[in-house]
Amino acid sequence: MNTTQEDDLIFKFDREDRIEEFDDNAVHGAKSTMKRVDRIIEKNDNVIFLEIKDPDMPDANNPGKLLQELQSNKLIHDLAGKYRDSLLFTNLRGGYDKPIDYVVLISMAVLEDALLISKTDALKSAIPVSNKHWSHDSVNSCVILKLDKYKQVFGDGSVWRESDFK
Repeated sequence: MNTTQEDDLIFKFDREDRIEEFDDNAVHGAKSTMKRVDRIIEKNDNVIFLEIKDPDMPDANNPGKLLQELQSNKLIHDLAGKYRDSLLFTNLRGGYDKPIDYVVLISMAVLEDALLISKTDALKSAIPVSNKHWSHDSVNSCVILKLDKYKQVFGDGSVWRESDFK
C-alpha cells in the first residue's frame, strides 16, 4: 500500500504507483512563482495530477470562502493555472509518455453535482484542453469531484479522514 496525506485526508494508491509531493519547495525552489498541483501520481497506464481542497476538514478556516471562489470562477482560474504550470514544469524536466488526467477533489458535502459539472466544463475551457494547432490534447481527462464521487471512481478505500479514527 502506498499512502499520502493532505491535512485530514489520507489517500491510498497501489504499491507500484509513484507518488510525488509536487507542491513542495524542495521540488520547485523557495522563490518559484509557478503554481503547482498537490500531488502527481504516476500509474502504469496514466499520470494523475491531483489537486486537493478540503473545506470540510475539522477546524477549517472560512469554508464558505472556497464556495464563493468556485461560484465566481476565481477558483477555476487558479486550478487551471496550477495545471498549466505543473504541466510546463514536468515537461521541462522530461515530461511523461502517458496520458495525464487532472483530478480536483473538493471535499465539501454541500456542493451540488450540477455545479461541479458546470465548473468542470469551465475548467476544461480555462486550461484549455485542445487547440487546432496542437498535435494532441493538453490533458486526457479533467474532472472536479466531491469526496463521495472520488470514492466511487477510485474505490471506497481510496481516501479517508484521519479524524474519523481518532
